[in-house]
Amino acid sequence: MFRLSIILSVLLTASCAVNTVTSAPKKSKFVHIDGTPAYVSIEPNKSVELINDDIYICLAEVEGKARSIRLPMKIVGGYFGVVGLIALIDMATTGGIISSILLPGAAIFTAGAWTMYASADTVSELGEYKNLETCLEEKDYSVVFFLEENNN
Repeated sequence: MFRLSIILSVLLTASCAVNTVTSAPKKSKFVHIDGTPAYVSIEPNKSVELINDDIYICLAEVEGKARSIRLPMKIVGGYFGVVGLIALIDMATTGGIISSILLPGAAIFTAGAWTMYASADTVSELGEYKNLETCLEEKDYSVVFFLEENNN
């Protein structure tokens, strides 16, 4: 089981790194999707207008999916974060042997819930990029991602 998890981790990491470039794609060969790190390769048999139309269609499809992930994560994370925080305050103020045993578990639970709440936007954004890539690849486009680093 341990070997299987290592193999799956390596495959996941490799699949995420395949479509990453190290230098900014040339504007004459790629169409940049505004607001994303995604670039679509300009195919010789397709016009830029057709590529932009397909990008627009895929962006519309992906937008609804992203919202459907973000909202439940924020609701569940926020709800259980508040409940956990109230439980932590209650256990810390009442004291006793049982509360000292339950306190570490409640703290971990609360931290996990707030982490879910805080990461909802990022998870949604990454899911949006992945769904956008999948949609465009189904339309026979090559998609690469380029993140510019700030060297301040």
